[in-house]
Amino acid sequence: MRLIVFLFLTFTIGSALNAQTARAFEKAGDKAFKGKDYGAALEYYRNALEMKPKRISVSYKYAEVARHFYAYDFAIQYYKKVKESKEAKKFPLTDYWLGRVYQSMGNYELAIQYLNAYLKESGNSAFEKQARDAIASCRWASEKVTNADSLQILQLNKRVNSPYSEFGPLLKGDTLFYTSFRYDNYNDDYDPPRKISKILTSVRGAKSRPIRNRFNVKGKLTAHTTFSPDGKRMYYTICEYQGSMEIRCDIYYREKDKKRRRWGKAKKLPKSINQEGTSTTHPNIGINPETGNEVLYFTSDRAGGKGKLDIWYTERSEKGKFGKVMNLEAINTAEDELTPFYHFASNTLFFSSDGRQGMGGYDIYKTKKEKNQWTAPEHTGYPLNSSYNDVYFFLNADSTIAYLSSNREGSMYLEPTNKSCCNDIYKVIIPQAVPSETPEPIDSLAIVIDIPDVPAEIDSPEPEVEIPPSTLEDFLPLALYFDNDEPDKRTRRNTTKKSYLQTYEPYYARKVEFRKEYPSGLSGEQKIQAEEAIDAFFERKVKKGGDYLALFSDILLKRLKEGEEVEIFVKGFTSPRAQSDYNIHLGKRRISSVKNHFKTYQNGIFKSYLKSGKLIITERSFGETTASNDISDDLNNQRLSIYSPEASLERRVEIVEIIRQ
Repeated sequence: MRLIVFLFLTFTIGSALNAQTARAFEKAGDKAFKGKDYGAALEYYRNALEMKPKRISVSYKYAEVARHFYAYDFAIQYYKKVKESKEAKKFPLTDYWLGRVYQSMGNYELAIQYLNAYLKESGNSAFEKQARDAIASCRWASEKVTNADSLQILQLNKRVNSPYSEFGPLLKGDTLFYTSFRYDNYNDDYDPPRKISKILTSVRGAKSRPIRNRFNVKGKLTAHTTFSPDGKRMYYTICEYQGSMEIRCDIYYREKDKKRRRWGKAKKLPKSINQEGTSTTHPNIGINPETGNEVLYFTSDRAGGKGKLDIWYTERSEKGKFGKVMNLEAINTAEDELTPFYHFASNTLFFSSDGRQGMGGYDIYKTKKEKNQWTAPEHTGYPLNSSYNDVYFFLNADSTIAYLSSNREGSMYLEPTNKSCCNDIYKVIIPQAVPSETPEPIDSLAIVIDIPDVPAEIDSPEPEVEIPPSTLEDFLPLALYFDNDEPDKRTRRNTTKKSYLQTYEPYYARKVEFRKEYPSGLSGEQKIQAEEAIDAFFERKVKKGGDYLALFSDILLKRLKEGEEVEIFVKGFTSPRAQSDYNIHLGKRRISSVKNHFKTYQNGIFKSYLKSGKLIITERSFGETTASNDISDDLNNQRLSIYSPEASLERRVEIVEIIRQ
């Protein structure tokens, strides 16, 4: 019955037209706060403070609701106002909550300072233990940040994310399923109308669209997709508001019609799962390795658990019946455990929790079932986890790409004063281990995958396996490709503020458009060959370049940490579509974006090496001077001058030489 705030967070401001006094505003704020309508409570308390700015009790309430709403700047401002007032002793938890807010913001040094200040004055033994645990977590988290994992965390663009919350990513084939809380509910009788969520899909990075076949229910909140192993069943949740802002969910499923190959009608799971009076959400399908049966994992606040929200599970028999619902006691704590995700390839269960030692908010953990027992949950490291809320983890079959939902710094927000409001979906690129004689330390996200023997198909050729480079020189030349006139179209600037990956993501997402435009006017075998040429270019050139840049950066960082000094030589190239002097500037902007990659990679980890001269990037832009004369520069023939693989191959930057001191 309780609302998972980070899940369905939306900025709602209650109407205060009938509140005529500061006390009336305060009472309205109290009511909204109790109903978990934190956006409205903030507005009511703000109005009360405008009338009576010296009401310290209201300042404390304002700080409290701001903390719950993740408006951390406001929370700090008003907690400090309380702390500096003559009434400070009336609010003994002020230092404690200041410490916890700073912990949530990743400022572990200040967090420890305020938590220690609280312990010196505290008389509350329950919060004393929590303060000491928080101090230990801050020190532990600081160590994690110092020893960051080599991951690329990429925020998805506006084709997927919005200023509202996006969550529940699941990649199936080339389609990303997820949920967005951006939709208006015009028939809502609540003032103001509350937002509702819908399930969306994005194919190959294209603009998202609500899923079809009436999955999304008018006036209700539809969310959370997961599929059976054979793909014939899709599970999801349908939720409704209870009271003002609390949400109650039930799990439904649909089966594919064998004849029409379309999804059938929605069916509600039995009452043993959708228990009356409780919320049942976050469905995810796994498997029991011993029986081979499908297992449904989900989150619920039902009675009999270990904490607030727990993870539960039930096994589906060969006949399709679900068995007894069991609490996953081995991983649940007295706090929240939620958003389970079962990784079939490694028989590993991922989940998020705020009841274990972590970075500050909800963190992602993993556990594996061995000899009929779950292993001790293991934290998945930094920067996969932040000091904010990191939830809804998804990992692809070969453990190279992951997704998660987070309200970490940089996520989109609805208004400047509340920058930590809403969840965005992030993509994680996981560098693969480089073979070496000396085993490398196991990354906190690394997974050993046991692949079962599968009978080979008749006449099925052995797939070519490309061994990734293991030294910097092995990458050369490392080609990084750009969209036409990117970055920063129609300018003659020599530099850009964008990093390479900020140009790579939207470019790769245009693969569908290139696949449509380049074969236009062709038919039959020629059209098929043109489509295949575009596929090959984007997968073997564009995507490979982006993936290899991450691996190159990891190996470079290792070399620098070992004391080597490295100079990188970079060349810029363009297609001949524009005048040569223009292309010289364009080539320099592209080199600038690659340099920005090294300046911003892993939160600026290369900056000290660049500043000290231990890492030098030497550039030269050739514009179109090395482009083939056969490439079209006809401005009226975009099919050849923009969309052709030949022209696309010239729009690149290459790392061409490495000198190691």
